[in-house]
Amino acid sequence: MKRQFCLPCFLEIKKAGKHDIERVRGGVNMKITCWRCKRRRFGAEYEISRKGGVSRDNG
Repeated sequence: MKRQFCLPCFLEIKKAGKHDIERVRGGVNMKITCWRCKRRRFGAEYEISRKGGVSRDNG
């Protein structure tokens, strides 16, 4: 799924190692509202998924 993260939150997620995360758009960072911390900061849009392709199915 696509989410917008600021740089500090992105680095925390990447360091934890529980998710595969990669940047969707190239270029400069833009002013976004971070999905994780809800702050208005410079960041980018990332594609994030659980490591190993594990997903939660409803049903």
